[in-house]
Amino acid sequence: MILRLFFSFLCLGAASAKQVEQVHLSLSGNQDEMVVTWLTQDPLPNVIPFVSFGLTQNGLTFTAKGVTTGWADQGKHGVMRYTHRATMQKLTPGQVYYYQVGSSAAMSDIFHFRQPDQSQPLRAAIFGDLSIYKGQQSIDQLIAARKENQFDIIIHIGDLAYDLHDQSGSTGDDYMNAIEPFAAYVPYMVFAGNHEVDSKFNHIVNRFTMPKNGVYDNNLFWSFDYGFVHFIALNSEYYAEEMSKETKEQYNWLEQDLAQNSKKWTIVMFHRPWYCSSKKKKGCHDDQDVLSREGVKNEFPGLEELLNQHKVDLILYGHKHTYERMWPIFDTKAFKSADPGYIKNAPAPVYILTGGVVSKLFKPPIKMTFLQGCHSHEDPSDHIMQDFSVKALGEYGYTFLTVYNSTHLTTDFVDTSDTNGKFLDPFVLEKD
Repeated sequence: MILRLFFSFLCLGAASAKQVEQVHLSLSGNQDEMVVTWLTQDPLPNVIPFVSFGLTQNGLTFTAKGVTTGWADQGKHGVMRYTHRATMQKLTPGQVYYYQVGSSAAMSDIFHFRQPDQSQPLRAAIFGDLSIYKGQQSIDQLIAARKENQFDIIIHIGDLAYDLHDQSGSTGDDYMNAIEPFAAYVPYMVFAGNHEVDSKFNHIVNRFTMPKNGVYDNNLFWSFDYGFVHFIALNSEYYAEEMSKETKEQYNWLEQDLAQNSKKWTIVMFHRPWYCSSKKKKGCHDDQDVLSREGVKNEFPGLEELLNQHKVDLILYGHKHTYERMWPIFDTKAFKSADPGYIKNAPAPVYILTGGVVSKLFKPPIKMTFLQGCHSHEDPSDHIMQDFSVKALGEYGYTFLTVYNSTHLTTDFVDTSDTNGKFLDPFVLEKD
């Protein structure tokens, strides 16, 4: 009897500890705010979710109320989950804050973050195509780098978890809990890839909280300013899924967003590649991928001319599971110069494919007899290298972006094969 009671106590404690899970931060677009999002598997009737925060672990003196969204997974059982969102306001740049989320039913552990000081250089990890089952090695490296205070933000450019909706959403739960050790401490910005399309982007819409765009406000495309940079995330899946109305709405929003942009640097991200090397002689040229670049008159407005017209500096994407940096390109033409590692006043956007953050390790849980959405890494040795290609790498890793000021930014490729990370492709972009 004593043993049974002890076991029941442990089970109840474990269940209670799991009531608040998947805590992650994101930017709202306002410099003095930080958004926190978390999830519970059960509803909170007559209970208000909130975040408590302050300058010390024992001094969580400020409180912000949250809002709750209940939503059903698209699986046959329609599993319900409850996403809670709260915004911490009036934060001081550079200040470390401690916080805890939950409700009177249960609270999370205490986490902390440093409110971005946008007068300092920006450091960002950018990648796509990260799996929970094949990507643990990369997740571990990102956690280690976060503990060393190497990032100000992390941006995931589509294809999360492989897939968020698998196993009635439990794969998404596993992924979000696995990344909590970095996403609860550093803003984690996301948008959709092809693996998030299912059921009208159900999981990407309901699990996250991205800056509002004033059109749909559903996390699928957004922008924000950070220091000298204007970041733009676009939904290439509108094109791949032939969603003409949505592509036009996004294009109109993008036109206005670019016209109002006054930042020195403009960085655009989307999931599907426009240019890269592959096993095909023409490289990346799948119809679904290049439709957003070229467009179809009166149906799908092409994006490349608009981005070039507004002098976008850097374009990043994923989808192909490898890394490749390219020369500045416009309309298939590469603009080469003397030093591919140092470009000044680029006449067109520089392109980086950064979809190789998956890990070689694959250890599925015992319960998994078939893992849908698993993907394999692409090695440049199997590709026909294109004339516009500068550097292609077969290692697993992510792009590390540093924006120093209004005239200099750098990118590098971080190999995640060891915990410390190896930098394999230093690149400098300068402008007057």
